Amino acid sequence: MPEGGSFRVTLLGTGSPRPNLMRQQPAALVEWGSAGAMLVDAGDGVVGQLLAAGAALGKIEHVALTHLHWDHILGYPAFVWGGWNAGRQRLRVIGPAGTAEMHERLVESYYREQAEWAIELGFPRAGFDDIEVRDVAVGWSATINECLVEAGPVKHPPMEAISFRFTYQGRSLVVSGDTAFCPELVVFARGAEVLVVDACASAPDPELPPARRRIIEGLRAFHATPQECIDMAAEASVAKVVLTHHLPGAEPLFDASGYAGEVVVGNDLDVIEI
Repeated sequence: MPEGGSFRVTLLGTGSPRPNLMRQQPAALVEWGSAGAMLVDAGDGVVGQLLAAGAALGKIEHVALTHLHWDHILGYPAFVWGGWNAGRQRLRVIGPAGTAEMHERLVESYYREQAEWAIELGFPRAGFDDIEVRDVAVGWSATINECLVEAGPVKHPPMEAISFRFTYQGRSLVVSGDTAFCPELVVFARGAEVLVVDACASAPDPELPPARRRIIEGLRAFHATPQECIDMAAEASVAKVVLTHHLPGAEPLFDASGYAGEVVVGNDLDVIEI
C-alpha cells in the first residue's frame, strides 16, 4: 500500500478475451494514501496478479466494475472468495446496471451453501455476509478515504458500461474500461494526469486468416484504436495516456506528434504513478 500522498495504478491485466500467457484479462488496482485501494474490473487471473503485485488481498474492500462482459468479471468470484480467505471483513462493489444481479448469480446464489459450510469451519461470517453491491450510473460519485471517485461515460454498445475518475490531493486518474472513440469521455477525462484507456482495436495482422481479420476490424464499433486513444488524450489535455486491452501479438501503431503528453503501452504489473 502506498504511503501519505502516494497515488498509483497497477495494471493487473492488459489483455483481451483471447487467452494469452503474456497478458491477463482486464483489471487494475488503484491505490492512494496509506489506506485507499479499489480494484477496477476483475478479469480471469486477477487474484494471482494481485498477489504477484504484492497487494494485501484481504485489505481490498472496494471494487468498481466498468461493465459485465465476461473478460472483465471472470475473476470476480475468485476475488470475493480469495479476499475473504485472506481476512477481508467487508466488501463494497459498484458497477453499471446489472452488477447486483451478477453478484447474486455468480456468488450469492451459487456459493451461499458452501460459504455457510466454511463459516461452520470457523471462517468469519462478516467477510461473506457484509458484501454490498450497488448498480450506479454516469454521474454517481463518492468520497472514499479522501479520494473522490466518479462514474463517467464511455461508448461500448450494446453493453451498459461506465468509466471511473479518481481524484486525490488535486491529481486525477481516469480508467476507461472498454470504449470506442467517445467525445463524452474526452470531457470526463479533461485535465487528468493519467488516462488508462482501451486500445483494443489495433489494425489486424495481414497474415491472419480472413475470418479473424474481419472480427478484429469489427471491433472498432466497440473499442478505440491506439490512434483514437492518443487523439482523445490530446483533446482532453491529459498528461499521460496508458494504452491497454491489447490483442495477442498486436503492435499498437499511432502518431503521437500532435500530443504533448507521454504515451505508455501498458503491460501486466506495470505501476503508473499519478
